[in-house]
Amino acid sequence: MHSSDFKTRSQFGINKTVMIIGSGETGADVAYLAVNSPTKQVLMCHKDGFHFAPKRNPGPILLPILGRKPNPNEPGIPIDVSRANLFDTTYVHQALRNSMILWEYYNYYIKALLWVCSGTTSGMDQWVGEISQARHHPSKIFFNKSMKVCPYLSLPYRPRQPGPSLWLYALRSAFVQTPIPDTHGRQVDLAPLPKRINESGVVEFVDNGRPEYDRLKFRTIQPDVIVLCTGYQQTFPFLDNTHKTSTHHLSSYVRGIWRRDEPAMGFIGFVRPSLGAIPPLAEMQAQLWVLNLMAPHKLSKPKAEDEIHYKLHSKYDDRVTYGVDHESYAYQLAMDMNSAPGIVDIWRITQTIHITSLYRLLIIWAFGAHFNTKFRLIGPWAWEGAMEVLVSEELWHTITRRPVLFGHLLVSILPMAIFGPLSMAFFIYHSLLSYWQSLELHLL
Repeated sequence: MHSSDFKTRSQFGINKTVMIIGSGETGADVAYLAVNSPTKQVLMCHKDGFHFAPKRNPGPILLPILGRKPNPNEPGIPIDVSRANLFDTTYVHQALRNSMILWEYYNYYIKALLWVCSGTTSGMDQWVGEISQARHHPSKIFFNKSMKVCPYLSLPYRPRQPGPSLWLYALRSAFVQTPIPDTHGRQVDLAPLPKRINESGVVEFVDNGRPEYDRLKFRTIQPDVIVLCTGYQQTFPFLDNTHKTSTHHLSSYVRGIWRRDEPAMGFIGFVRPSLGAIPPLAEMQAQLWVLNLMAPHKLSKPKAEDEIHYKLHSKYDDRVTYGVDHESYAYQLAMDMNSAPGIVDIWRITQTIHITSLYRLLIIWAFGAHFNTKFRLIGPWAWEGAMEVLVSEELWHTITRRPVLFGHLLVSILPMAIFGPLSMAFFIYHSLLSYWQSLELHLL
């Protein structure tokens, strides 16, 4: 059955072998439900790996060797709002923004952080199913936040045998450790995609040269239930031939929303963030699309060269070609609508508010994520209640509840210290270059 037909755990049956084909968030969720049901064996098949990322960022335990324990009253803030925006998307020089420098920083940062926290760079405490090296880069992948199944997959592969790997794992864990949920011996067997299923119902898997194939190649796998978690395609049969399109082509549309020759038809909510949520982006897409139709004079004309920095680097034959970086895309939409407040706008607003709200607004503007409310402070969609919501306890806690080391320092202050001066250097260089080129033209 396809995952769209899966409704309840009872469909797994009792003491059955369940095979899930697909390792995206749906596949991971179904595998987790299956392994926590009265099943005999659960397998999850993948094509080229996955990268598990936590939904929340409580921060790892520092010095657990001293008996320190996680705080059950602090689940952590959502990881997609734990990143500062100043000098990451706000006030970033165009040349730096369009380069791979920011991407490379986060590539090395993510993998270093993963190793420090869990001993592996494949994903958070993910010891199997790594993405191939050519593709394992934040500019190319969608992070899988359905990681409840991760400890069940990692159980057979986590270092347990005496040797250098176990010693290094134990040494690192004495200083920094991410809590590992107890699976009570239950596990999900990772598998390559099936190559064929014979007349007896026995599966032969593709030899992908990975450890999971070696574990299964001499075992007889005869699934009773197969769940296809292989994704979906959007179609629009109600459109006539003039307007028919495919979401495969949305990356070539203006901000992924409308065709340049057909602005009256907008596709809202179809972009997919690598880490983040679609609904907030859909709201901003709708604002931009309506504004382009009703009051185009209020827009900064969307330029094609401003689409490079927020798009994920997909190949044409990829199933999903409309991936974006959530923060970069949201900020670009706000810039198009002249709704992104700068430091001068924030300073002007702070002249009329209470001192407590003043410092909160400044900190949230610089250190907070790109909440849609921030882009309602100014511009054509300005709202009088935006400031009050922006400095509310709910959004303020996304700053104050961040871990000090793995939140404020490494995700906010360090990138600011690197990319702030770097953007200034790019600005000075390109200003001097532009001046020199204009001087040469004048002399000629």
